[in-house]
Amino acid sequence: MSNITIVIIAGALLSTLYFAAGYWRGVRNAIADFRNGKDDQGTVPQNGHWAGIALAFLTSIVSVVGIGYASWFIYVGPFLVLVTTVGVGVAFFFETKIELSPEAAQKEQNRSH
Repeated sequence: MSNITIVIIAGALLSTLYFAAGYWRGVRNAIADFRNGKDDQGTVPQNGHWAGIALAFLTSIVSVVGIGYASWFIYVGPFLVLVTTVGVGVAFFFETKIELSPEAAQKEQNRSH
């Protein structure tokens, strides 16, 4: 196995663990929010994503076209996947942690007995 393959595999394992930890945190937040009885959907910004979309699109184009110019561009795709996975994992940690309210915790405890 080449060094770059080992780096990509190690990066994939680390980024997957980070993503899974963030996803688990997001699931726990969603369950706690539901059990607290809140139905607040919050506001989702509808603008301001165009720069990120353009950057992702341009990076993908460069990585695919670059393979025709230099063979090392073949490794850009896997690294983009790793960066994306970590980026999504980070997004889960930006959300503030939601704790169960005392009432919801009591209901949960009564349900388990």
